[in-house]
Amino acid sequence: MLSAIALDSVSSPNRRLWASGIRGTSMKYCWKKTGSFCRLIIRRSARVPTRFLFIVASLLCPLPGFAQEAVDSLNSSILLFTLMIMVIIVGGGLVVLLLHHLGSSSFRKLHASLTHMPLAVAIIKRKDGSLLYGNKSCRELLGIRKLDGRYLYPDEISPQMMFDFLRPFSFRRGFRNVSEELHFAQGRMLKLTVSGQPVRYKWQPAWLLFIVKPPQRPTSPAKLKQEQRVFQQVLNSLSELVYFQDKSGQTIGTNKAFDRFWRGRVSEGVMGDDDCVSGANNSSHTWTTAPDGSSRLLETNKTLLIGDNGEAIGTLSISHDVTDWHEMQESLKQEIEKREITEQALAQRNTLLDTIMSASTDPIGLYNEHGIYVGCNEPFARSLGFGQGELLGKVVSEVLEPDKWELSQEADQQVIREGVALKMDDYVILEDGTPIWYEVVKSPYRDPTDGTAGVLVMARDVTERKMAEQQLADAIMELQELSFIDSLTKVANRRSFDEQLRKLWHSHIREQKPLTLILCDIDNFKAFNDNYGHQQGDYALREVAKVFRSVVKRETDEVARYGGEEFAFLLPNTDMKGGEVIAAKVHRQLAEKGISHMYSGIDTKLTVSLGIATITPLPVQDYGELIEMADIALYKAKAVGRNCTMSMSDSDGF
Repeated sequence: MLSAIALDSVSSPNRRLWASGIRGTSMKYCWKKTGSFCRLIIRRSARVPTRFLFIVASLLCPLPGFAQEAVDSLNSSILLFTLMIMVIIVGGGLVVLLLHHLGSSSFRKLHASLTHMPLAVAIIKRKDGSLLYGNKSCRELLGIRKLDGRYLYPDEISPQMMFDFLRPFSFRRGFRNVSEELHFAQGRMLKLTVSGQPVRYKWQPAWLLFIVKPPQRPTSPAKLKQEQRVFQQVLNSLSELVYFQDKSGQTIGTNKAFDRFWRGRVSEGVMGDDDCVSGANNSSHTWTTAPDGSSRLLETNKTLLIGDNGEAIGTLSISHDVTDWHEMQESLKQEIEKREITEQALAQRNTLLDTIMSASTDPIGLYNEHGIYVGCNEPFARSLGFGQGELLGKVVSEVLEPDKWELSQEADQQVIREGVALKMDDYVILEDGTPIWYEVVKSPYRDPTDGTAGVLVMARDVTERKMAEQQLADAIMELQELSFIDSLTKVANRRSFDEQLRKLWHSHIREQKPLTLILCDIDNFKAFNDNYGHQQGDYALREVAKVFRSVVKRETDEVARYGGEEFAFLLPNTDMKGGEVIAAKVHRQLAEKGISHMYSGIDTKLTVSLGIATITPLPVQDYGELIEMADIALYKAKAVGRNCTMSMSDSDGF
């Protein structure tokens, strides 16, 4: 109930009247008077006793200035109450922090104890069965993985499965020695005994589980013998060299690979007792000679064998052939040394050249057997159009083009399967359009941390070498072309003519087709040279050759400079009539060319004499007969006055 009381400086009788009037009721009385007045608002949820209100009013309003003192007193009470509340809050927070610190310290001690405990221990979240913690023994027993501070079940165990297993014990204070069977891949089964108790882990309810593997029953002699036989077969199927020794260093067993490699030299393959440090594994590298006489580098790992009671019962030694890996490392080392020497030499030059050469560092990349890039340098990533950070973690099939991926996949499988290095060439166009040829070497590698296989790719920029090879090939082609072309007239030379005639002669013997040869001689060309000069004579020869090239149309026809001012037309699959058509064109187009020859004695223009010979060659004949027939026909053309054509064939009785 809310009561409002307005007081001012009034007389005592009035105050008594006010007090008596308010008794037993909840009304608001106001006395107004000229001057200042104060109002006190009193809130209460029940009826306020009249005597109590009267006392409050009498105490607060005897004098006009006393109202301010009452307000100050009330403010002091509120301030004191507020300070008490703040002290309580701060104190409570400190208590919570202290409890949290004590809890964290206690958990760290518990974590340290559980980590080194030989018993498998796991902490399971009660809400959903998720795995919160598993010590080293638990991870080894169940195959639990630790990734970025998180603990993951193996594929055969799910949080729901663990939740269902623990559900019957939700309202119990714990359980002991509960048997459970886990079924893994390939039919493997694991029998376990589980004990647990409820705990709080990181401020949330959880189960603390103790997991043990029950002792196995003694194996019968027959079964033990069968297991030993299977174990020996497994060892014999390994390519590694394996042997066992007892505590005294006596060899008690080997596999077939060891026997094949060390036959007659067993003492060389066995490490001494001092080579194995008690309680630790030891690895050594030894150069030796293989049965085929080659030098091989063996990496031998010697491990102590521990019995059921923790005592050392012997040693197990396994040797791997790491020659290829060593040679690859030496090759890489040599390449690095060469690059360092090159960089030292280039350091004496200007900064620009040094920058260019530094940018041409050989690309090197690594990807595992699943085709995922696990390492690379900047040149390697740039050659594929990525940055170094962008390429890592990507799959090769997503980076390479489909056709290149198919070729790369075949090579990668061969490298991983056969363990050999492959060399190939690759052509790459960078993002800026620069074409680069790489000589790529793919070698197998095995990650020493987890044993996964992969491919090591080393590339070398051989663009300059490829360009030099191309230039050399072009030069050889040009040289070959020049060796068959007459340098003056740009038609085939005598060598090309002889080579082409030999090929056509044999093909026409097989096909029994007619082959026609036209020999051409420029009339009185000596007088032309004597009167016009040799420079003008060379010009005339070039012009005549142009006319001859324009006469023949087929690609198989050939015009050649036979010698001096003599030319030859070689016309395959052409009879006598076809040869006479070509000869008539020669006379006509040369006349149209109109090369002046005032000293010919035959005409004022340059003329030629032609001798045509046609033959269908037989195996008993020689292509020299065709040349001799054409020469006789040319002689006849000159004899009858030049500037004409004479023909001769094998039917003329030659």
